[in-house]
Amino acid sequence: MNILNGTEAFNAMSAGQKIEARHTGSDLDFDEIRNFPATVFIDQDYEFRIAVVYMTIGLMQVPEAIKEAPVKGTLCFAPSLLTTELSKSFKWKNSESDLELLVRGLVHLYEDNAMTHARALISISHGSLIKNEESNSDDEMPWSDQNDQNSTSNDVEDSLTDFDQPKAEPASENLSVDELKRLQEEAEKSVAEKKLAETAEIEYQKLLSELLNGVAKANTPAEVNAHTRYTKPWTEQQRKPLLDAIHKRLQELAPAVAEIKMPPSLMVQIQNAKDLTELDCLEIEVSTRDPDIQPKLMGCVKQRRFELENQADGVGQ
Repeated sequence: MNILNGTEAFNAMSAGQKIEARHTGSDLDFDEIRNFPATVFIDQDYEFRIAVVYMTIGLMQVPEAIKEAPVKGTLCFAPSLLTTELSKSFKWKNSESDLELLVRGLVHLYEDNAMTHARALISISHGSLIKNEESNSDDEMPWSDQNDQNSTSNDVEDSLTDFDQPKAEPASENLSVDELKRLQEEAEKSVAEKKLAETAEIEYQKLLSELLNGVAKANTPAEVNAHTRYTKPWTEQQRKPLLDAIHKRLQELAPAVAEIKMPPSLMVQIQNAKDLTELDCLEIEVSTRDPDIQPKLMGCVKQRRFELENQADGVGQ
């Protein structure tokens, strides 16, 4: 773990890094910087670190690998599935193999993080960390000399990892590279599928909430039933909450619909118009109706106007 002083922490935060702090020498875990006063960076009683960002592999939370190449000579760690230590240390030399590890998300700055990464990869493959009791040796690895395990070269240009170009001796070292890549790809695929499933569930819940709200506010059976057109891609189980809500709302609307007294049709209103003023108002309403029925309604208007005018003439005589 790389401990920062106040100045280093402030500069890192200014560069966009997420910073955590705690009292110097405390056994407590680090906490988010926002939970400390603004003067914390100049207080000698606090120490800082760049916050650890986690990713999910299977059921495990794993510290994310670095995404940018470190400075040459930086001590790095990679998860190692074929060593007891579960990690392999090496000095960054910006070689092709180093960059390949970086692109595949397998480079850590802390050994514990690389070991956690390895445990997650073994777990997602349904593997075990328990040693085989039939093994001839508790410590010896079948693909390398025991003295070579977890070694770190002092020369940047000579640093080696489990994933550098294979040596001439153990052919099984090629297998470790292929196996690790396969497991990493499986882990990435699992994470991607999980994220897609979570996104789909969020979208489903959001749309379901909107539809349930719409059904509750619908005033007619037609408005209620219209909400089903949005559920064609859904499974029967996904559709059930909405169908239950629709059934309930239709039952609520049934007595109300029965009690509604339909107003007389426009044609009946025209035929029963009491005077020319009322007829004029109804004639205006005719213009808002379907063009196909307007001629028939205007015929009724003319007929009723003729009757009302003749009634007026008869009274005057």
